[in-house]
Amino acid sequence: MIWKIRMKRGIKNLFIVLIIANIFICFKSLTGQDVTIVHSDGSVRARLKTTELKPGIRYIAINEFASLFNTTTYYDSHNKKYVLKLENINIKLSAFNPFIAFNSNIYQLPVEPIFSSSEIYVPMSFFLEAVSAQFPKSLSYNRVTDVLKILTPIYGKTFNIKNIDIEEKVNGTLIKITTIRDFSQADLSLRARHSWLYLDIYGGRVDSVAFYKEYKTGIVARIVPSQISNELAQIGFRMRDEIIEKQLILQSPRKIFVTVKTQRDLSHEVIQNIEREKRKWLIDKIVIDPGHGGRDPGTIGYSGSHEKNIVLPISKYLKNYIENELNIEVLMTRESDRFVELKHRTEFANQNEAKLFISIHANFNYSRGLRGVSTYFLGPDKSDEATEVAEMENSVIKYESESKYSDLTWEQHILSAGAQSLYNKESEDLAGLIQEAMINECNLQDRGVRQAGFYVLWGASMPAVLIETAFISNPKDEKLLKSKSFQKKVAHSIYLSIRRFKEKYESVF
Repeated sequence: MIWKIRMKRGIKNLFIVLIIANIFICFKSLTGQDVTIVHSDGSVRARLKTTELKPGIRYIAINEFASLFNTTTYYDSHNKKYVLKLENINIKLSAFNPFIAFNSNIYQLPVEPIFSSSEIYVPMSFFLEAVSAQFPKSLSYNRVTDVLKILTPIYGKTFNIKNIDIEEKVNGTLIKITTIRDFSQADLSLRARHSWLYLDIYGGRVDSVAFYKEYKTGIVARIVPSQISNELAQIGFRMRDEIIEKQLILQSPRKIFVTVKTQRDLSHEVIQNIEREKRKWLIDKIVIDPGHGGRDPGTIGYSGSHEKNIVLPISKYLKNYIENELNIEVLMTRESDRFVELKHRTEFANQNEAKLFISIHANFNYSRGLRGVSTYFLGPDKSDEATEVAEMENSVIKYESESKYSDLTWEQHILSAGAQSLYNKESEDLAGLIQEAMINECNLQDRGVRQAGFYVLWGASMPAVLIETAFISNPKDEKLLKSKSFQKKVAHSIYLSIRRFKEKYESVF
């Protein structure tokens, strides 16, 4: 009899423990903040931010999930539909529809995706479990720990980068990359940033786990391969010294050679020359670009004011602030009401070896209620608004006699964007400083720092930003933009940002 009582008590206690464990798992699922992304080598390289958009349910932005893989995506903003491609599977979903299509396989989520703040959000745990089930060899999600493990690269099954060899020479370092398919010079791009050397291979497929390597001795400290997208492989080389000279040689269609020289390879006299070159990069010359002009009026305000006539005085006030307060040479792409083609604006900055490029504009939207300031740097559009603003500013090419932009191939766009990213960190920093100052000094609504594909920023060999000062389409903003006192406030805000940026980046010298 006693043993029966004890057994009943044991079963009851076990039942209570199971209930508590289940409550803990649910509580963990509801209260966690981010999903940690862990790669197969154990490194944590990203986190997915979660938002509780419905009571007790955490959501992630589908766009943020897709950005983990830099994969091909398509977004239909009208119908609120989203498509992303992982390996050979198209994942299709819609806001307010619980069904997800993995090619022809249909999966029903217990909770439907929702649309908020111009983005589609999916229920975090249900979605990650569904995707992990479709890619069991590549992804693994743990609901208890909120960890998504990327077990293998998910871009493709066939790697065409066969080998990476490092050879130390008397006069430098030789890097040899062997492939199993043919590449041309047009498929390759080499660039250096600080102590990193990056080789972009269009059409390349690299095993980022197998070729990751660290060296205890030698000029190369680490090899970090990445499959940036289905079309682009990137191999990063972390050098122990600053890179002085680099060269890319296509020895044969399947042999890529890279030669590198660092400071330890050079004589004292050469190092002194390099120090003089470093000083040339002090921020001592800036190009200001007043948008539009001449036959291109830009956007037209509620009362008929032209954008071109507003941004020109702002640019002139800014020029005076910078020259008088910072003793920096300032050049302008136009100082009167004349038309300047987009390509000539950055060409002008490059030819004059400017250290910063500032393009000034006024924003427009058919919804006249929109107000505020936004600052852009070059990159892929992350929102419908960024796309619309870029398309509007890029429409100036209709006034040009001929356009170089339509002739760019998709491959050139990808490689050019990779080269442009050499200054993206500095451009983003400058954009952030400008946005902060404009909000505080001009009391404007914050519409954020954004990325978009503005033609006027393409090809700039320096940090470059585009400022949408306020909405000329909004009657209140337009009234501000037309007043001299506000124009001076805007110019002074940008000047303060440039001063802070200069102090920050010149301190390294």
